[in-house]
Amino acid sequence: MDETDQAIVRLLQADGRLGHREIAEIVGLSRSAAAGRINRLIESGQVIVRGVVHPAVLDRNSLAHVGLVVRGPAEPVAALIAAREDCPFVSLTSGPHAIVAELRTSSAHELDEALSGLRGLDGVQGVETLSYIEVLRDVVGPVGETDHRIDDVDAALLHVLQSDGRASYVDLAAHVRLTPAGVRRRVLRLLDAGVVRIGALVRQPGRDGQAAMGIGLRVSGDPRDLLEQLGALPQASFLARTLGRYDLILTLRAYDPAEMLHGLEQVRGLDGVTETVSWTHLRVVKETYAFEGLAP
Repeated sequence: MDETDQAIVRLLQADGRLGHREIAEIVGLSRSAAAGRINRLIESGQVIVRGVVHPAVLDRNSLAHVGLVVRGPAEPVAALIAAREDCPFVSLTSGPHAIVAELRTSSAHELDEALSGLRGLDGVQGVETLSYIEVLRDVVGPVGETDHRIDDVDAALLHVLQSDGRASYVDLAAHVRLTPAGVRRRVLRLLDAGVVRIGALVRQPGRDGQAAMGIGLRVSGDPRDLLEQLGALPQASFLARTLGRYDLILTLRAYDPAEMLHGLEQVRGLDGVTETVSWTHLRVVKETYAFEGLAP
């Protein structure tokens, strides 16, 4: 990716349904040139634009960050974990754990069962779990609370948007047998209510110059005092308060190593941060956040 591609990806990460004309005006291209670049990024598989549904809407309110210590090669173990429907994210990492994953389940009991399943995998020597108290920023997914109830038509729309966040209103209308105008109103309502967020995922951090780094933070005092400063970092793509070894989990993403280092140094320099442990995401095995329970 060149700098223009990177600028387009950042715009799509913020709003996956941003139009070609708006993107062209921001990055200084013609509409056709911008459309060509967007199509190339998506068709090459470098970037995928997905709709991510709020965990509460899916009855997936028990979320956890899991680090796994593995004996021997980690890739076969990561493949087994990636096959789990309750595990939307799996990454091979450097640092204290060979694999980092995320679990999303409907209850603490189900989370416990899922963790037992991970511990029982061949090659897994240990599992370290951090329960999320609050997710302040997600890579693509919506954060905060929502009490919006969806009907069958909403579920069908969300099912399509999980696979193709840039599906046209015409295509969505054909899928649910409504008018494009009616579908547009529904999609905008779902976005405004925080039911879904649509954004771009870089399929392979590192391959195209983008690197991703996870950081576990121990702090003195109230971790909530640091949330605004951490969330304001331009490199921050994920931020959560956690229970366990760390008080906060942060993910930084950047195309420039100097930019990544600058972000890490800013984190280290914050008043109240007593410890930072970092790991590099070497290869993301799975990052879909799609849920099969939504009606097709």
